[in-house]
Amino acid sequence: MQYKASMISSAIMMLYNGQPAQTPASFDKLAKEGFERNVWVYRCVMAVARSAASVPIILYQKKGKELVEIEQHPLLDLLNKPNEHESAIDFREKLIAFLLLSGNTYQEMNGPNRGAPTELWTWRPDRVTIIPGGDYIKAFRYSVSGKDVDVPYEKIIHSKFFSPLDDFYGLGPIQVARQTVDMDNATAEWNTSLTQNYAAPSGFLKTPNSLSDPQYNRFKAAIRKMFGGTKNAGKPQLLEGGMEWQQLGLSPKDMDFIDSRKMTREEICAVFGVPPQIVGIQDSSTYNNYKEARAAFYMETVLPTLDKVISGWNHKLVPLFGENLVVGYDTDQIEALQENSDKKWTRLSEMKDVLTVNEIRQALGYEDIENGNVRYVPLNVYPEGEDAKGNTQIQEEPNTDDDPLKKAQAFFMKAAADIEHKSLDDEYIAEFEKQRAGYEKSGERLIRKRFEEEGKAVVAAYLKDGEKGLLKELKSQEKEWVKTMTAVYYGTMEHFGQWNYDRLKAEYEGKGTFPGEKKFFQSLFTMAKRRIQKFIGETAVFLVTKISEFTRETLRMEISEGVENGESLQQIAKRIENIYGDDFGPKRAMNIARTEVVSASNAGAREGAIATGLDLEKQWVTTIDGRERGSHSECNGQTRDMDEPYDVGGSEGMFPGDPKLPAKERIKCRCAEKHIPKGW
Repeated sequence: MQYKASMISSAIMMLYNGQPAQTPASFDKLAKEGFERNVWVYRCVMAVARSAASVPIILYQKKGKELVEIEQHPLLDLLNKPNEHESAIDFREKLIAFLLLSGNTYQEMNGPNRGAPTELWTWRPDRVTIIPGGDYIKAFRYSVSGKDVDVPYEKIIHSKFFSPLDDFYGLGPIQVARQTVDMDNATAEWNTSLTQNYAAPSGFLKTPNSLSDPQYNRFKAAIRKMFGGTKNAGKPQLLEGGMEWQQLGLSPKDMDFIDSRKMTREEICAVFGVPPQIVGIQDSSTYNNYKEARAAFYMETVLPTLDKVISGWNHKLVPLFGENLVVGYDTDQIEALQENSDKKWTRLSEMKDVLTVNEIRQALGYEDIENGNVRYVPLNVYPEGEDAKGNTQIQEEPNTDDDPLKKAQAFFMKAAADIEHKSLDDEYIAEFEKQRAGYEKSGERLIRKRFEEEGKAVVAAYLKDGEKGLLKELKSQEKEWVKTMTAVYYGTMEHFGQWNYDRLKAEYEGKGTFPGEKKFFQSLFTMAKRRIQKFIGETAVFLVTKISEFTRETLRMEISEGVENGESLQQIAKRIENIYGDDFGPKRAMNIARTEVVSASNAGAREGAIATGLDLEKQWVTTIDGRERGSHSECNGQTRDMDEPYDVGGSEGMFPGDPKLPAKERIKCRCAEKHIPKGW
């Protein structure tokens, strides 16, 4: 389909008449004077670039109004390894640094003439010239060593900042701050010259008589010898022939040197959108306002800058890989924003009587679940909404007299009459998933932090003692992993044990022993506590061994590849660092958290059920949403005695997520176990 060029683009074409549109400023000078010479420009650019580059990129598929995360896809492979010579972090860091320094960034999509590219390359902005033509831009010219190469518009992703007076190029922060940067550099140079002369300002020597040329030259050389350099700073000197010293320059106080430097550095931080605390300016900084500044830094600078790049991908790159795909990120996976996320979770959880389950899930970035258009209003809790069982709806207040107490009693008696205590399977699995979601997020944060700490320790060990030191450090890290996973298991099992015990007690009071009102993990349930401790001990050690084995083999392969390529120790260490940033990043942490929280939640719920004293049987409940495994679909509805295993794809498991199940039946399982009194 052909589109007619707009009147504005036609006017622009007439203006340039097919001639290259020249870049508006000297990028190389700005980069040298700003980035390479000015500490504040360097710190601001790198703070934004490194932070944006480390944000986990997620691929979604549009399904109606929902976005469903895709965990494996050729596009993700490309974004995680843009080319053979750069890691994903290095590539994005350079991309965003170029954007901040020039206002423009260019990515070449290299690959077949038709279809999806196989490589992405970043171009230096100072070597790029835009060639107008067609409806707007015909090509991008890359110039190096006197050679020009024109690449078609379709092959280049051009992201830029807004510029009010340029039709083609963006305006970068450093271009706006040129005068401020020059002033800061000049102030720094002036301070250096003062320091070399012990902060003695310039002046001149006054003589009573005129000097001949030979005398003038002799005195000039003598003065340089006596006063020049740091070794002569502050030394008293002898003046002869009636000479007098006349100070000429202003003192540092007169020039207000300190305040001037503060002003310029704050202006530089402001133009880049970086809070001063982020770049090491700790004037009146506290831990709390640093956390607030860091969160604001991400929300107001890092993510909007990253959005520029992602928008370019979604505009040109993503459609080449298929329809209904979109690249984005999850703010819940950004450590600096965890406090904001926690507040959001708390706020939404307190609105369950106002918002439906699906509305809350949408606000948290999850897809809708079947029969999720349910609100929970007070009455310990009561399902209401179009998807609630029996389509129960809150009625208008019943007619009664004006007595508030009678009015309230009549209202709640009518509502209570509509409640059916026995939950359907879909209601049960929906509630189970809702309960699990918070523990998955918490577990993911703990595991991701563990990977980050391990990565730093492993890189340091490798730089110190090579591969031998790395393997030794990995082994020592296993103890910390056991602590982390124990925390995940214990917190999850405690919650689900108590939750299931309370659920069964509410539904089947009088049918079991239900001793006392003590909490699930108190001495009343000593046997359950012992079984849980045994489960946690065995499972944590088993899982940590598997994690360590995978990590060890992955790092060994990476080291071997680096050695074969003749790389230095530092280069291989960088490889290891990238592995922990990419392969062992948030995605692996989330996969581990989801898998283990499912296991721990079902194991905990099982112990809570046993503690009731009811004569129970168990039932496998599968999340049916089109993403379930075939073997788990077959398990759905299987009913067994409490001590009888399920048949899961030819393997035996006591509950969904049982560590004894093979990985293919366990990893990222989303099923639950429901407990029902026999004959009920």
